[in-house]
Amino acid sequence: MRCKAITANVAVATSSFWVSLAAAFVPRTFISSSKHTSIITSKTPLHGQSPNVLCIGETLWDSLPSGMYLGGAPNNVAMHLASLLPQGDTVAIASCLGNDQLGIEAKRRLELKGVRTDYLQFHEKWNTGMAIAIIDEHGDATYQFNTPAAWDGLRLNNHLSNLIDNENDTLYIMGSIAARLQSEKDATSASTLRQVRNNAMDGSVVLDINLRSPWYDPKNVLDLARGESSNPKKLALLKLNEEELVILEDWCDLKATSNDLSGEMLKQRMSLLASSLNANRICVTRGANGAAIWCEDNATFYENSGYSLDSTKDSDTVGAGDAFLASLVNSVFILKETPMRALERACALGGYVAGCRGATPDHNDAPIELKKIFQRDDTLINN
Repeated sequence: MRCKAITANVAVATSSFWVSLAAAFVPRTFISSSKHTSIITSKTPLHGQSPNVLCIGETLWDSLPSGMYLGGAPNNVAMHLASLLPQGDTVAIASCLGNDQLGIEAKRRLELKGVRTDYLQFHEKWNTGMAIAIIDEHGDATYQFNTPAAWDGLRLNNHLSNLIDNENDTLYIMGSIAARLQSEKDATSASTLRQVRNNAMDGSVVLDINLRSPWYDPKNVLDLARGESSNPKKLALLKLNEEELVILEDWCDLKATSNDLSGEMLKQRMSLLASSLNANRICVTRGANGAAIWCEDNATFYENSGYSLDSTKDSDTVGAGDAFLASLVNSVFILKETPMRALERACALGGYVAGCRGATPDHNDAPIELKKIFQRDDTLINN
């Protein structure tokens, strides 16, 4: 599984460029249909029960050499979870889209995937997010973002606030990149993430570290991980990759005696970082070398060497880490499986996505040997 750190580039693009790019990729029948534009102003029917999982953060479009794909880390996690969750369980997305064709199309595609959209918001002036991805010879990507984008403007509205206040069993998944602007340019997503982190129940937040230069500040990332100092609450899970492990160790003044990314030394490094960042569990992805998980309960530690597909000239690693996280969350928190089994499933799904185009390929298209690992037995019978 290849899920390496991705370096972002700054792109402040003109509105006309993004509008023209949207028109090039969204079907004209969709653009010209007046019945779709009413989605923006109509109130989405609220579901009667709280979602089992709420993914919070960026929903945007990835412009890849092979085409346009709906993306954003929390968005990708939600779309994969919708295919993995047992029948009756639900995943929702809390993000902010633009009042434009790409925003409407994003909402439509999320609903087609089975993701609840009643926590989506639409920004009155900012466009739906876009990331132009440049793929290198290894299939890894660098990104250029439009800034500010609608996903920088997520607010803690009444619907989201009520979910948190009700102290239900909802698991919250958030990524650090959605806090990139803090309060700059009237951005509100960073504040919303902090409020969810600080007010959600103890042990109910999963944080995915996404360090995209220049869109992060060490103090802000650490504060989001640790939570409010006056009322600290444990993270359910902290996920990061091997490069981010080294960076966060430095920020936390943790001096590793070895750079080993396996065995007892890695276990010790993960344990120390989990303690410093107030996490019950920590997972480190290692690209093509799989991943490792450490759990506070009995200091449990497991490794998996990963799975991979033969890559094609059109394949990329975009979304592999998000697929990995979706599977891990489903196994650990929904199915209540062992960490070892959860890690095996997560590496299999991440490996499949790393060998495909785009971040959310259909799970049914995976090779049967990988499907047998990442899908539940009852799902395999039905397929």
